[in-house]
Amino acid sequence: MTGRNTVGVGMIGHAFMGKTHSIGYRDVAVIAPLDVPRPRLKAIYGRDTARLEEARERYGWERAVSDWKEIIDDPDIQLVDNVGPNSIHVEPIIAAALAGKHVYCEKPLAPDATQSFEMWKVAREAGVKHMCAFNYRFFPALQLARQMIQEGELGDIYHFRSNFLVSSSLSENRVKSWRDDKTLAGSGVLGDLGSHHIDISRFLLSSDPVRATAVTGIAVGKAGDQQRIETDDLFAALLTYENGALGVLEASRVAGGNMVTSRIEVDGSRGSIRFSMQNLNELEYAGTDKIWRRINVLRDGDPYQKNWLPPGHPLGWVDTFSHEAMHMLAAIGGLGEIAPIGATFRDGYYCAEVVDAIVRSAAEGATANVTYRNL
Repeated sequence: MTGRNTVGVGMIGHAFMGKTHSIGYRDVAVIAPLDVPRPRLKAIYGRDTARLEEARERYGWERAVSDWKEIIDDPDIQLVDNVGPNSIHVEPIIAAALAGKHVYCEKPLAPDATQSFEMWKVAREAGVKHMCAFNYRFFPALQLARQMIQEGELGDIYHFRSNFLVSSSLSENRVKSWRDDKTLAGSGVLGDLGSHHIDISRFLLSSDPVRATAVTGIAVGKAGDQQRIETDDLFAALLTYENGALGVLEASRVAGGNMVTSRIEVDGSRGSIRFSMQNLNELEYAGTDKIWRRINVLRDGDPYQKNWLPPGHPLGWVDTFSHEAMHMLAAIGGLGEIAPIGATFRDGYYCAEVVDAIVRSAAEGATANVTYRNL
């Protein structure tokens, strides 16, 4: 398609998240309503020439560039998608927004809250669409959970709890990466995994954390003969929300036996819900009778099933990136807004303030207040 029905996309980065975002864009032509603009995968940026060219060919991008500024300068690109390491989120995204391009950035938005705030400020003032890639918001089960909470089916919300467990740091051949460098990443498992659950707690509860009490740890101190690992391998935090609810969140990269385990629960005065990414097409609900029941979310009324296959056909984790891409492109096409379903840069910044408060609490051994700046 041409004209108003096409959005030129430039991507910064090409590894794990580059693959998932590329799959998301390629699915849009199949799942999106016809009035949603179609993406044209114009240019992809990376520093490893051989891997970049392989990604370009496999994922269907038109050209590969070794300077991300070429993406900013390309008049045929209207959307800049940043899936690179945390340390290269800020400068390219700000440059893109100042050039009038819409911006889509992986989480965490930046290595710290101050830089995240600046990204939000620039994008907001530039008047461009901006979305932070918290893909949990695009699980049909968690959208249903949010709807149930908003409609009062759980009553007054008392408790949010979650854990995100992987075992990636236990590898005998562990090699230090940018994720282990505090300057490049900001934080470790906290920003990488914990940020997902911080954001989804805000999404579900419609309330922001105001206090944090936390501990963090570096369980695996070295990566071979390289420099010492600097970022956290595990954390646990107690959050207090504006509405009085308590949150208990933990994440770990040293949870042996867990390739990827992600669980979320919410308790209220009239009921509870729970969700597991290992059974992502189901939501469990217990009412006042305290008996758990499974809800199959792939049914009529699900926000995405009609775009895929008849009700009951399972969706997968990677499909959330297709939902995200469709959501972003629809907003660019004037068919809706990013919020409240998608996470804006405001949401990315708010999450960063919570992450920073958890870091302060762990370092000081005391409760830290969470404060937010507003535009």
